Amino acid sequence: MNENVGDGAPYQVLNLAGAIEFLGDQQAVSELLQPLVTSLSKDIGEVERLLGQRDMPGVSRTLHSLKGFIPVFCHAQVAAQLVDIEKRCSNDDSPQMLAQVHALMQALRQLVQESNRFLEQAGG
Repeated sequence: MNENVGDGAPYQVLNLAGAIEFLGDQQAVSELLQPLVTSLSKDIGEVERLLGQRDMPGVSRTLHSLKGFIPVFCHAQVAAQLVDIEKRCSNDDSPQMLAQVHALMQALRQLVQESNRFLEQAGG
C-alpha cells in the first residue's frame, strides 16, 4: 500500500481524515467509497439533465439525497455549499443559482476523481 494514502494531502474535496475518523478505519472508507462513486456519478448526470430542463425542484430533490454521505466524505465547506444550494435552488432558476449548482457539480466531480485515486492507491 502506498504510504501516502492515509495522509489526505493530495485531496482537496475528499476529507480522508474525517472519513476515517467517522467510519473507524481506512478499510471502512475503501468499502464505502466505491458505491459512493457509482451513485454520485449517476446523481451528477441526473442533476445536469435536470438543469438542462430547468427543473430546479428536481435538482433540489437530487441534492437532498446526497446530504447523507457528503458530510462524511467531503470537507465542511463543500457539505455546507450543498446544503445551502439544496435549500435555495428549488425556487430559484436565476443565472446566479445555475452557476452555483454548476460549481457544486464541479466539486462533486472532483470528489469522484479523488475517490477513484484513493481507491487505486489503496488497492481497492
